[in-house]
Amino acid sequence: MTGKVLSIVTTTLVIAVLIIAAVFLAGVFFQEKRVVTPRIDPVVSGQPAISITSSYPFQDTAITISVSVNGSIYEAAKKADKSVTIIGNISENVWITDSYRAMADDPAQEPLYQDLLTGFRKIKAEQDLDSDEYLELISVYVQSLQYETLEENPAKFPVETVVDRAGDCDDKSLLLAGLLSREGYSVALLSFGPENHMALGIGSDDCQYQNSNYTFLETTNVSYVGVVTEKLRNNVSLHSAPIIIPIGDGATTYTRCAETRYIHDMLVQSEQNAKELEPRLQIMLADLNKEQQEILEMESRMVHLRSAGNVRDYNALVTSHNARVSAFNDSLQSYQQMFARYEKYAMVHNYIIDHEFNRKGVFQYTKSNMPV
Repeated sequence: MTGKVLSIVTTTLVIAVLIIAAVFLAGVFFQEKRVVTPRIDPVVSGQPAISITSSYPFQDTAITISVSVNGSIYEAAKKADKSVTIIGNISENVWITDSYRAMADDPAQEPLYQDLLTGFRKIKAEQDLDSDEYLELISVYVQSLQYETLEENPAKFPVETVVDRAGDCDDKSLLLAGLLSREGYSVALLSFGPENHMALGIGSDDCQYQNSNYTFLETTNVSYVGVVTEKLRNNVSLHSAPIIIPIGDGATTYTRCAETRYIHDMLVQSEQNAKELEPRLQIMLADLNKEQQEILEMESRMVHLRSAGNVRDYNALVTSHNARVSAFNDSLQSYQQMFARYEKYAMVHNYIIDHEFNRKGVFQYTKSNMPV
């Protein structure tokens, strides 16, 4: 969402906002308070349907989702006036909330939502997914869409994000909130004004973000539910209290936070342990190389003595040579054991990062492979 929150012109937002306070004008006192939000106007001219197919990995399979989008709705959404008009003394929290809800829930997009969800429901039934896995299935679809942000680019309606197969943080969060809320999940947009960022909140009784009723979910890239983004793309950390914008009235919550928290803890621990072993391995390897070189030099002298028929001096070196070789082999074994442990930490760390689309598989893999 770099460079935008909604299409509102303030010092940090990019859509033009007209704020009309309740004032006396020509003796008339305007008492009306309302927010005129972005909307997709009724479509008159017909446009051909747009076929969209998206493929992405999920758990241990490849998922393909296809949908036919009403071209007229898409064109109307692109051309829609995304400015927000504020009439009266209305707080920022209220008009931001109203505006994002209007964009997520614009009725013109309902056929698109239902077509997408028909495909997801079919996959859910085929793979016998529980409610947490189903939420992850839909989430990874949105997270897998290309991250794209343009300067002075207003927030997109979800139909635009689907057709463009790209968007930034608020675009993708709006789409995911629209989809999950229609499947009965408790979801909310988390709008971070100072950091110019948006994420999704998922209803949860565990790992709640900033004492809210929601756990954190990043939408700009594939990531685990409940794992908070440490650094945004502009190297900024999240620190502000977000505006929480509930979407829909779903009640289904996410219940696997204990697993994603364990995965994240093992990610941190595996990296830390591997880094601690690296200098020790380097020292051991340097010592081994030095000792090996000295043994080879001793063996070279022994070969020369034997060839020269100097049996006495040759025999004098045999005991020392054998002791050094034995000690070298013991050190080599210790090094190999430590390196194997280092390798396991690295493998676990990389597996967690490379398979964020498969919480279930990563949890099982980490439990089985993380050194104790």
